[in-house]
Amino acid sequence: MMPKTLRERLGDDGVGDLITVISEVSLSSRNDLATKDDLKSIRQDMATKSDLENLKLELKADIEKSKLDSIKWMLAFWASQIGIMIAALKFFVK
Repeated sequence: MMPKTLRERLGDDGVGDLITVISEVSLSSRNDLATKDDLKSIRQDMATKSDLENLKLELKADIEKSKLDSIKWMLAFWASQIGIMIAALKFFVK
């Protein structure tokens, strides 16, 4: 029920329109709310702690592999540079 002052100020048509507007706003805001089914589907899509731990371990292994590959390439580069320098020194010393 509408208060008497609103009914007097707005009139019957105004009160009816106000009720219609409030109902529409109420319905539209309800459509934006998450339902239990929405929350269940979100929970199923979320990663669990064990998933995150497995991912963390995989990333650590990949980082270690990358470090080892970098060290191998650096050693190969240094060895080739030393070889080139020795060959150049032998060439120029003769």
